[in-house]
Amino acid sequence: MSAVSSPAPVSQVTPLLQQPFRPLFLCASGFASAGLLLWATFLHLGLLPASSLPPLEWHGHEMLFGFGGALVAGFLLTAVAEWTKLRTFTPAVLLLLVAVWLAARALFLLPGVVPYAIAAIVDCAFFGLLLLMLAPPIIKSRNRRNYFVIGLLSAFTLADVTFHLSVSGILHLSAARVLYWVIDLFTVLMLTIGGRVIPFFTGRRLQNAKPQRYRWLDWSVNGGAALLVLLDILLPGSVVLAVVALVVAALVLVRWWNWQPWKTWREPMLWVLHLGYLWLAVALALRGVALLTSALPEITALHAITVGALGSLSIGMMTRVALGHSGRPLKAGAFMATAFALVSVATILRLSGTPGLLPLAGVLWALAFAVYFLRFLPVMLKPRRS
Repeated sequence: MSAVSSPAPVSQVTPLLQQPFRPLFLCASGFASAGLLLWATFLHLGLLPASSLPPLEWHGHEMLFGFGGALVAGFLLTAVAEWTKLRTFTPAVLLLLVAVWLAARALFLLPGVVPYAIAAIVDCAFFGLLLLMLAPPIIKSRNRRNYFVIGLLSAFTLADVTFHLSVSGILHLSAARVLYWVIDLFTVLMLTIGGRVIPFFTGRRLQNAKPQRYRWLDWSVNGGAALLVLLDILLPGSVVLAVVALVVAALVLVRWWNWQPWKTWREPMLWVLHLGYLWLAVALALRGVALLTSALPEITALHAITVGALGSLSIGMMTRVALGHSGRPLKAGAFMATAFALVSVATILRLSGTPGLLPLAGVLWALAFAVYFLRFLPVMLKPRRS
């Protein structure tokens, strides 16, 4: 008998570690709910979190790299395995990834106990480890269509390092501006992945829908989004950035309309994705207007991306992945359909700019993700149905 036992097959470990989306989507939805409720309580009651990060930077970083990081990891580890037909994780490495994510969230809240540098290193290790998990199968599959994932994850990792160096004063750069760049990266990710899956899901589910896709439009939207990232780095707040944002918004709207979204109203699993993509067009248009006029601050437009687009697309995709990959029917049910709607209601309230409505917006958004967490916790803890 060998002195070193081989690792147990995935099927023999706890169901929570059998598929990467299980623990990571629970982390994402749980933190989206608890983290935003905490922020709303801190902000509107005058109490601020004890953190090694300044309050606003803590909120922005944790919603993007905390909630967003767990979301991206859960989705990509699952999707890349489907795209490449190669394994993207082992239970032990998945457990390590989740542990790093949890440690980073906790360490930032222990400023008097853990040095900021340690918390920052642990935080940056999350995207670094995720990159090491996903790059080999993508490269091995030789599918160049998916190489952009490596580039995006590298950019997320670099942005996280840059953020912490800025907060530490090592780089003379606004940490808030770095977070703007991260929102740009999420925009690229949502436009690219959404452009692949939303028309596919729509055409497969609805017999009367014939979503139209045009290569020139796909390239224009994705290329325009990448250009926005570059312009936001080189020419932040410029008229050029504003004009490009407006042009990309128009292209996204045309692309979305070609997918026949009006035919999805009876299917919550579809309309939530279409609604999330529409929020991208609205947000880009608002950003262009914000940069050209004084009608609204740019941060308001960016919240249309994070609260509306990322909120809707994330809860919709987390629901679809959790149901489909656990062997359950792709039916949202009344509770999840209500949660889908709450995200957009919260976005409208947040964009209104009315001070009295902002706490309600936070509560409704947090409630939507709390519904997801409670609805799918039992699913994540049970084996996949055959």
